Amino acid sequence: MSDITFQETFKIRASEIDFSQQATLPAICNLLQEVAGNHARELEFDITDLQKDELTWVLHRLHVQMVRFPDWREIITIKTWPSSGDGLRAYRDFLIMDQNGDIIGRSLSYWLIMNIQTRRPARIPKDILEMAPDDTKHVLPIASNRYSDLDQVDYSMDFEVRKTDLDLNQHVNNVRFIEWILSCLPDDATISEIDIQFVAESIMGDTDVAEAKEQPADQNSQTFHHQIRRSSDDKILAKAMSC
Repeated sequence: MSDITFQETFKIRASEIDFSQQATLPAICNLLQEVAGNHARELEFDITDLQKDELTWVLHRLHVQMVRFPDWREIITIKTWPSSGDGLRAYRDFLIMDQNGDIIGRSLSYWLIMNIQTRRPARIPKDILEMAPDDTKHVLPIASNRYSDLDQVDYSMDFEVRKTDLDLNQHVNNVRFIEWILSCLPDDATISEIDIQFVAESIMGDTDVAEAKEQPADQNSQTFHHQIRRSSDDKILAKAMSC
């Protein structure tokens, strides 16, 4: 696997921390995407390569599990590698390490290739899937479950999609969805893990609603189920679990 791994080192900036002086979960997710994009460019299958054929990458699912969040000005290294797929989904794994080489976070991402014109998934080229050896191991288990729609919610917040919420694909950036999910939680919620499924696109002018339901848990942890829906038609845009 060593020939397909890629890594980058980052120093946590003031813009990436919260009041605890630690990196936020959205900041970590942004760094994961940065590393993934840079590696894909090196392998010559990043978004700009695909756009030549009117195709693009879209994130289908993201599971991030943090052991701890890095401190302000701490130096971390993120290692990543493509880890095969199933024809319609390509997997990419990440390890987040501190300066001692200790693992402080893990992530497994699931990617689709979308036709820019039809906005529908396209099959992933065989040469991309074959970059990963058959015995590639994932840092987190591959999940096949889909979260159910929430019939009752404990927390809710509305968000109007602005131009600054959009990404290269002209829809709401997936990290913005994560920010919205976290924003509607109670102030005492401490989230170190999220598994989010991106179901549909949201575009500028939409008003989206982030909703959460707290699940029974022990006194040392909180678990939430989430959904984001478009208010105009109740279309589900994303579903997630966090804890």
